Amino acid sequence: MNDPIWLDRNEYPFESRFWQLPAGKMHYIDVGSGNPIVFVHGIPTWSFLYRRLIRHLSEQHRCIAIDHLGFGLSDKPTTFSYHPQALASHLETLINGLDLRNITLVVHDWGGSIGLPYALRYPHNVQRMILFNTWMWSIKGDQRAERFAALLTGPWYSLLNRWCQITTRVFVPQSYVDKTKLTPTIHRHYIEPLRHYDDQKGAQMLARAILWADDTMAGLWEQRQQLATIPTLILWGLRDMAFSRQDMQRWADLFAQGQVHPFDHVGHFPQEELEPQVLYPLVDAFLA
Repeated sequence: MNDPIWLDRNEYPFESRFWQLPAGKMHYIDVGSGNPIVFVHGIPTWSFLYRRLIRHLSEQHRCIAIDHLGFGLSDKPTTFSYHPQALASHLETLINGLDLRNITLVVHDWGGSIGLPYALRYPHNVQRMILFNTWMWSIKGDQRAERFAALLTGPWYSLLNRWCQITTRVFVPQSYVDKTKLTPTIHRHYIEPLRHYDDQKGAQMLARAILWADDTMAGLWEQRQQLATIPTLILWGLRDMAFSRQDMQRWADLFAQGQVHPFDHVGHFPQEELEPQVLYPLVDAFLA
């Protein structure tokens, strides 16, 4: 498969691989050798979000990062449900298919509710976890989260996505505190995969699932104690429009022995905003 014209292989220098699923081909990368680290993204991103961390960690680890169906370089079928449980099953299929053992699971945004179900099902196979701003619970009763979800699922937001691609053109820049970190080249890699309205169904359905999959999220959180003993590193941007300090504390309370590092001047994407000299030593020390 030829690269899309917008893809800069200097920024994303990884060989593309594809895993065939009933609904389409799921893109992933698999680089380096050693203990496997599996990266799971949210919306409206893709494995590109983790590129810097993967380049660094692949010197000593095997790094596997997926693009959910509907995102990045994966197929974007218009007839697929994009239910988070279905996307979680795709991740499980890939991990089992590649026979990955003793993995480190890295999640962000919707990646928590899609990736952590694997840890709930196979806690013996998850050696460590790294959590960037993410969640895995019902938002019922959380007025801040409910307002944000209502915005993302409202008819005007859908129309704005059709007319001007508001999620990637506006929401992504607003999610950065230091706007200089979002260069035109980097921003293009979030805009282009979802440029066409027909390709946005995955992002739209996952945004709506924040509300309509509420029972699913509540069910996941009820099982959370199965994760409590897994060594966990939490790296959290405190200037996040989507997830709050209280959300971070919820994770910190669960992982009483975990490492929690909040960052005052970082937004929704710590992977993009944190300087390498800050991010890499924290991750390296944790993995050691």
